[in-house]
Amino acid sequence: MALQRTLILIKPDAIQRRLAGKILSRFEEDGFSVIKMRKGRMSQELALRQYRSTETQLTGMGKKTLESMTVNGHGSEVQKLFGTTDPYKIGEQLITWNRSFMTSNDIIAMILERDNAVLRGRELIGKTDPSMAVKGTIRGDFGDDSILNANLERRATRNLVHASDEEGAVIEVKLFENEFF
Repeated sequence: MALQRTLILIKPDAIQRRLAGKILSRFEEDGFSVIKMRKGRMSQELALRQYRSTETQLTGMGKKTLESMTVNGHGSEVQKLFGTTDPYKIGEQLITWNRSFMTSNDIIAMILERDNAVLRGRELIGKTDPSMAVKGTIRGDFGDDSILNANLERRATRNLVHASDEEGAVIEVKLFENEFF
């Protein structure tokens, strides 16, 4: 298998909780090589390009929220919290919260490389909702938030790390190479 690169962002909550070293160690122990790494504040412009308002992205975020709210017995509160039950429209609100969170303080951006880097990176991190991530994953071991709590408090989920997906990895690596490193 050929080497692949992926973008990993250690989010402001992980830095605040002093987990960056532990998170980086997890990747290195799993065979990832650090190609580039930089700590700094993400600009609003970069956040808009990183967290794109595509239909797929927004609908996916909205669906995860609807699932979490329903599974946790709060499905009836979705309309009150978001003013809608449409996943796309919910996603529009969520992405605004996420951009605000990601620009609120420093992040650590890393371009990492290994065989099957994108898929393996996402497996290592765990489910988006830390409360549903299994032990042994970064979010399962260090996460202390949930999509439910974040929604009830009208803020982004503090889930420690962003990892590129298959669709976005090449785009995100180039974006950060050009605008952050």
